[in-house]
Amino acid sequence: MAGLLETVKFILAEALLRGSRRYYLAAAGLAMVAAYGLYVWIFVQHAPIFLGTEEGGLILTNLSDPVPWGLYVSFFVFWVGVAAAGIMAGVAAYVFNDKEFMKIAVIGEVQAIAALIIVFGLIMADVGRPLRAMVLLPQLPNLRSMLDWDFIVLTTYLLLNVIALVATVHYYRQDRPIPRSFLVPFIIVAAPFAIGIHTVTAFIFQALTARPIWNSPLLAPRFVATAFASGPAIMLLALYLAERYVSGFRVDFSVYKKTLYVVVCSLIIGLYFTLSEAQEIFWYTTEPLKRAQAEVLFLGYHLPYVAALMWLWIGLGTAAAVLGVIPRVHNTRRGVLLVSVLAVAAVLAEKTMTVVIPGYVPGVLGEVVPYYPSPTEVAITVGVHALGLLVFLLLGRAALRAVMIHYFKPGAQH
Repeated sequence: MAGLLETVKFILAEALLRGSRRYYLAAAGLAMVAAYGLYVWIFVQHAPIFLGTEEGGLILTNLSDPVPWGLYVSFFVFWVGVAAAGIMAGVAAYVFNDKEFMKIAVIGEVQAIAALIIVFGLIMADVGRPLRAMVLLPQLPNLRSMLDWDFIVLTTYLLLNVIALVATVHYYRQDRPIPRSFLVPFIIVAAPFAIGIHTVTAFIFQALTARPIWNSPLLAPRFVATAFASGPAIMLLALYLAERYVSGFRVDFSVYKKTLYVVVCSLIIGLYFTLSEAQEIFWYTTEPLKRAQAEVLFLGYHLPYVAALMWLWIGLGTAAAVLGVIPRVHNTRRGVLLVSVLAVAAVLAEKTMTVVIPGYVPGVLGEVVPYYPSPTEVAITVGVHALGLLVFLLLGRAALRAVMIHYFKPGAQH
């Protein structure tokens, strides 16, 4: 127990008390943006008090009864995927015993924690009045509810990554390897949960049978495939920043190349699933509502920006996949970073508004209620993202410091 407390103190000290001026400026900037998002959220929830009106909460957003899910749930879907893909480096390191991936596996754990912080923040914003959700707690777990399953897998996966982070820092700060007696059970348990969190998210959409655009058996596999494009791509960008700003931290270029292979293969699979769904909808479907919702998605009926995002996914995803197989691109760091940026942008376009909004326009009664995010929704969403990135920055610094002690010179400064 004393050793665990020392590890917690180490994490807090490295995250909060030791850092360069650039590090503190970045942390302060993210903290201010997060605080502003929290301020907007509190103001919206208590608008009747602040504004002297009878309206507050989600009424002040552009969400409505016909379109109850919008920007919050859209980015919720994206970040669940990023969290799920955090296990990739751990599998490469501890299952395949790759020494170079062992140096960066902890980045995947930190990424998963930060992504889940964003996920839970967006859920709280979408609930509107979080305290009212406590009414549901005595009913947990209701294993017939997909929402309960989602809560269970998300919280369990978050707990698993917190345990993994603390264990990694605990052993590395003492310059000791992580024992196999911990790693083997952890991977056996964590890997299915990594797939499960995004699979259950897709099952929630599929459970809404009145939204035929979501009633596809390819939805869950597509979610997982694109998750393993965006998640590792974000980790590559974080790894590049770590190498640039953490003095003495270096990993072999093979880590970049192997991770890029995962990104490119996942993009190809995701694009193939998109093609398969489009072929079924436009060639064979006999459901008029599904066809109408697909026309919103692919042709931009009523909401041109949705189709623009969908074709951006197809265009950028194809470009990233093609560039990723060109030797002159994937054999250089700049090339890897270019493909990673394209992959993240492509999946952002594919797994946000394009997933959620077509299910509501037109609605189940044929009504058309266009949805555009309000400034309030944008401000709160940006604030939640800033909070997650702040967690990524703070925990990432502490984790990398422990990695430096174990794998590099103990006196390395950053």
